[in-house]
Amino acid sequence: MKEIYQHFRKEEHDKITMFNSKFEIAVRDYYPVLLDFLDPRERRIVESIAGSHPEVRVEFYGGGGERERMRAMIVPEMLEVTRDDFEILVYEIKYPSRFVTLNHRNILGAVMNIGLDRSLIGDVIAAEKIQVAIASPYAPFFKESLTKIKNAPVTLTEIPHAEFLAGADDGKRISVLSSSFRLDTVISEVINEGRAKSRSRIEKGKVKVNHSIVTLPSLIMDTGDIVSVRHFGRFKIESLVARTRKGKYKLEIKVYRDG
Repeated sequence: MKEIYQHFRKEEHDKITMFNSKFEIAVRDYYPVLLDFLDPRERRIVESIAGSHPEVRVEFYGGGGERERMRAMIVPEMLEVTRDDFEILVYEIKYPSRFVTLNHRNILGAVMNIGLDRSLIGDVIAAEKIQVAIASPYAPFFKESLTKIKNAPVTLTEIPHAEFLAGADDGKRISVLSSSFRLDTVISEVINEGRAKSRSRIEKGKVKVNHSIVTLPSLIMDTGDIVSVRHFGRFKIESLVARTRKGKYKLEIKVYRDG
């Protein structure tokens, strides 16, 4: 286990310890342990820990297809689980589309204003239909509380998992040259603004890294990190392609703009 900590940031160590305790419970009790909805970074941590526990495996499920947020279950070997064991309920949200236009930001904002912890809510799909996954014990509260989005009345209808749309990957790949892996430097290059302005955004709490607010401009980025910038959108550092002769780093970035 000790070597796992060195591959993640210090502020993630408590989360690693917590997840590892869930693995130990599954091994000790020989019983599946269900986790909350995990973002991609958390799934990476869980998958890393799984390598230290050969007696169990990790299964992910989020409704349909590969999703941004998925529930994880730690399953002892030889045991089988079904989709129902993940305790996920999916709602389709209907609204008067002739009179109002909703985008992903509107919907997610309304969903989060209900007051449920983000770990209890899966993907919000805003495509030809609007759908959202919820941890089933909290679904009745969610349905009762979400009655309006942008002052438009909405109705929620439970749908089977087979009808849960796969999240569209609408990211755009770009290449950037950065003089370092500092957070403020990378943001400056990706959104094409001065480094001082990017530094100010971070210090004012307008930037998240792997879904957590950070205020340290000198934070060193890593492959796989997801950065959210308020009023811009988010981007993922996919890979380091090369280092130029002038000492700059060529990064492959996937950018998702706000809807």
